[in-house]
Amino acid sequence: MDYPDVIKDGVGFMAKRNGSSTLSENVTKKLRHDILAGQYEPGSPLTVSELAKSFDVSVAVVREALTRLATQGLVLQNPNHGFSVKTASEEELKSIIEARLINESAALRLSIAHGDLTWESNVIALHHKLSQTAEYEEVDQKLAIREEWSDIHRQFHYQLIAACPNALLLDICRRLWDLSEFYRHWSFQQQPTRDGRAEHKALTDAVLSRDSDRAVDIFRTHIQLTADNLLDNL
Repeated sequence: MDYPDVIKDGVGFMAKRNGSSTLSENVTKKLRHDILAGQYEPGSPLTVSELAKSFDVSVAVVREALTRLATQGLVLQNPNHGFSVKTASEEELKSIIEARLINESAALRLSIAHGDLTWESNVIALHHKLSQTAEYEEVDQKLAIREEWSDIHRQFHYQLIAACPNALLLDICRRLWDLSEFYRHWSFQQQPTRDGRAEHKALTDAVLSRDSDRAVDIFRTHIQLTADNLLDNL
């Protein structure tokens, strides 16, 4: 159910405004997922009226969702041409990787220093889940990253830094992850020869042993190998 943009009656106003906000959050999540999953090509237009019809919501709800995604860097907003999916750029990808190496390395060190037994248990559980999940599937006779693996992979990397007490740093890391995922889906062409499972195992072992220097070294190598693969296929 959609709501009108302007409602004037007291309590009803607040309730329906909250409902509209929830709708916008849901549309934001769905669009964000579809963009990161490669459902929209880089640079493709995002027509507000068409999306509103597709999601069965008002244009105001869609516009709010797209504006949120624009602040996250996944959507471009042009006053004269509306909204579009961000474009792919080798220069930007290099900047994203550099920023990830700096920020996630710092967050990882802090997480290792502050993580408790519950954090360790979550790291172990997610690593096990990741290691037991197939990474690739064939779609239209092409090899593609499985959505389930991609989601668990994100959770695993988030958990590694989850004990970092700096909320702002964590927010920066999550935003950079989303931007790099955008490139992962559009740069990928064939399964790399690297052993990703072994890399994740080594990273997990170093983190659980509280060896910050080794963990950061493994993490940086892991991210750089991903970056090289993306740049080669961009």
